[in-house]
Amino acid sequence: MTGKPLLAAIETGGTKCIVSVGKDPTEATRHRIETVSPSETAASIERILRKEIGHSSLDAIGIASFGPLDVDPESAEYGQIGRTPKPHWEGFNLRSHLQEVFDCPVISESDVNGAALAEAHWQLDRPIQHLAYVTVGTGIGVGVVQNGSIANGRSHPEIGHIRVQRHPSDRTFSGTCPLHGDCLEGLASGPAIAARWGATLTELSQDHPGLVLEGFYLGQLAVNLVLHHRPDVIIFGGGVSQTPRLLERIRHECLLLLGDYLPELASADAMDTLIASPRLENDSGILGAFMMAQRAFSRTNNS
Repeated sequence: MTGKPLLAAIETGGTKCIVSVGKDPTEATRHRIETVSPSETAASIERILRKEIGHSSLDAIGIASFGPLDVDPESAEYGQIGRTPKPHWEGFNLRSHLQEVFDCPVISESDVNGAALAEAHWQLDRPIQHLAYVTVGTGIGVGVVQNGSIANGRSHPEIGHIRVQRHPSDRTFSGTCPLHGDCLEGLASGPAIAARWGATLTELSQDHPGLVLEGFYLGQLAVNLVLHHRPDVIIFGGGVSQTPRLLERIRHECLLLLGDYLPELASADAMDTLIASPRLENDSGILGAFMMAQRAFSRTNNS
């Protein structure tokens, strides 16, 4: 084969999907569609891909998907969505569908793992070896890169459902997670904020107690990530994370909870370096999917 491969990248989120096609991700086309039923969403993605490639063939596809999903390439259910509160998506497998339709390698990962991969590697002379990417929006997800590679166990992390200490002023809210009630996601996701305050976090005033609660809960998440994975950087992405002064609150809580246990992180300057916004802004997920497509193509052609 001569020239660059023709690749597709797909980022499927809880409310929207991004579909990108091209040989160079910086010049690839992008389409945004709503995430509706599995069959409708898959049909829309397929139509976009067919229109973009015309009479050409795709060389590989990368999918960064909401989860939970099976990310084990050796599994018979690789790419399949697991138990999810999103109606009708449990058991659906976009990866196998697209592989059958387009007859090319298709790699599938969680959306936050894809975002973490891009933030750690994209256009960096020295990739970040240890990084955690947190997205706070419809749900709370975490992707982890260790030693430069995505870190999965039997599946991708599900840290959004950990238990956290309740704030002293927040004892009665039951939480919004349909599976666990007041887990982290049930207390601090976008739907939880809306249920609690009747507004988004950005719509609340900067002295509103909602900002204190959000920083309190996400600060606990940051501490857990530090103690579990010792990342160089923790990225907070997603719609909720864009709220002014939220990162400041998360850093404050993380520093307070860590105390002097880790001397290298026992300062405000260290927190500023550790906890950051996405350098790729809203492109982390789709660029991560493109990187996965590139890797799928390389593996197929080097094997």
